Amino acid sequence: MRTSTLSVFVMVVALFTSSFSTAKSIKVSSPDGRIVATLMVDKELGTLTYKVRSGDREIIRESPVGINTGKGDFRSGMKLEAKSVRVIDETYKLPQGKVSTYLNHAREQRLQFSKEGQKPEVLFRVYNDGIAFRFVIPGEGEIRIIEESSAINLAGENFTYYGQNHPNRYGYESALGPIDGERMSNAVLAHLKDKDHFVLMAQAATNGQYVQCHFQRTGSSFRYSFPIDQVRIGPVVARLPFQSPWRAVVISPKNPSRIVETYLLENLNPPSDPAYLNTDGTLKDWIRPGRVMWDFIAKDGDKPRMWIDAVAEMGWEYYMADAGFARKWGGNDTVPEVVKYADSKKVNVIGWAHTREFDTREKADSTMGRYADWGLKGAKIDFFDQNTLSENPKDWKDYQDTQQSLKMRDWIFELGIQNSFLLELHGNTIPTGERRQYPNLMTLEGVDGMERRTKPASNDLTIPYTRNVMGPVSYTIVHFERSPGTHAYQMAMSIVYEAGLMIYAEHGKKLLEWPGREMIKDVPSNWDEIRFIDGMPASHIIIARRKGQDWFIGGMTDAARTANIPLDFLGDGKEYNALIFMDETHTTMLKETQMVNKATNLSLNMLERGGFAVRLSPKNGK
Repeated sequence: MRTSTLSVFVMVVALFTSSFSTAKSIKVSSPDGRIVATLMVDKELGTLTYKVRSGDREIIRESPVGINTGKGDFRSGMKLEAKSVRVIDETYKLPQGKVSTYLNHAREQRLQFSKEGQKPEVLFRVYNDGIAFRFVIPGEGEIRIIEESSAINLAGENFTYYGQNHPNRYGYESALGPIDGERMSNAVLAHLKDKDHFVLMAQAATNGQYVQCHFQRTGSSFRYSFPIDQVRIGPVVARLPFQSPWRAVVISPKNPSRIVETYLLENLNPPSDPAYLNTDGTLKDWIRPGRVMWDFIAKDGDKPRMWIDAVAEMGWEYYMADAGFARKWGGNDTVPEVVKYADSKKVNVIGWAHTREFDTREKADSTMGRYADWGLKGAKIDFFDQNTLSENPKDWKDYQDTQQSLKMRDWIFELGIQNSFLLELHGNTIPTGERRQYPNLMTLEGVDGMERRTKPASNDLTIPYTRNVMGPVSYTIVHFERSPGTHAYQMAMSIVYEAGLMIYAEHGKKLLEWPGREMIKDVPSNWDEIRFIDGMPASHIIIARRKGQDWFIGGMTDAARTANIPLDFLGDGKEYNALIFMDETHTTMLKETQMVNKATNLSLNMLERGGFAVRLSPKNGK
């Protein structure tokens, strides 16, 4: 369901004359006034730079904004012709995410330049939790994009960076955690220790008109850089009028709370495509998030009815059949017959597919049409680096970030609408808030998840601060033999991680027999509200999420610790039934129940690589 209030525009247009030629800086503040960006136009050099303050502290020192294209080099030599300001103030709804109602509130400064007959523009937005800017180039026909000079120069002297060094092949990821390389994959979290701030540097609204950039780092300067493989292939070729992705920075003082809670990336994307909407503006009912059992790691993919029965018994929504499912199912288990059986159990089936079947629009249309004819409700599309567009996949370093790969992703999105199909993209570039435009994009991989056996807990504990901020994450949670964490740590993943399709890796029968079933059967895959409670990247995380009147709290840690959780976010005058699962040993959990209210402070012990999960339900359902 989606509603939107009309954006409120405040337009002040000033044509520049000689009397304005001495102006060198333009200030733009967030709606709450806490974040202030200063844009500086150098009249002599014709350059644009910016700097940002949060409260009384400089967070981003003077940094360049510029792009070099076949229509002109807009890194210098530009003349500022006009400026305008608007206030963005809108509300919209999505079927999945950290919240159900999204507030998009910012001030946007538009700067119009001229150079050699061209009229490039820069849009600069300031939100209460960050800033963003993009290039707009009007006109018609093609344009080659050669490179950017845009950068983020962090202020301060003492930093720790978190993320992944680059290059990184999605599907074969390196672990997330503290990093210190010269190239870093998008997104990068920086702890500005002497500024007492956390900053997430990212990109938003990525599509086939451009590329997914990574960062070239020199000291504390981060320059947006094209994919290594894009340089091998050739320049980016886009269509005019051209809009680049947004360069986005989320800013959080003192602790990472604003970064964990933000949905700035979604706000920077276009509204939901009208094809998703009913005549009353609500989303069509085939766009349904849910919990998923998956047969790849657990095996037994040749027993689809067993899986469907397990999903139905758990009360979940989806069964995901992995590679070769149509060949594995024999006898009466043709795909249409299996889907008919699943329908009788009120279970939906999602099927795996290789990008070789999607690497032209015609092949993608045929494959998705066949899946839809079978009655499948979605597709898991895998190996974006191994389609026939890539000549030798083993030589590619970041092919999934290239324009070619993103163009393929665009037609998959469009065909997903036409076929009423939910999408999980595997071995694909990370999301950058696209689910606002394409709300059937339920989850993506782009993370070192459960498919790989050996990983440090620090990887799992960096995901909420970096990768999952960018959009839904397909970690494929809970596998008793593969996870580095305790059973309670794994249970907490269902609350800590967020995705429209929350996929479980363990065998369905084991999940049904697990004591944790009492908790996970009710943990939803879409939320109304999020609260960051405590945590540090690569160390620990405690998050509370609300669905309806129920709150769920998940905690995960690397080192053993005691979590102290104030429940002051609960409703006034209400009593809640608390169901608590926490560590006993690595493979066993303690279960407790108690009555709590907003004055309660929960104290829960976590073992090394341990965790806990809590459900709070109003007493008597009120």
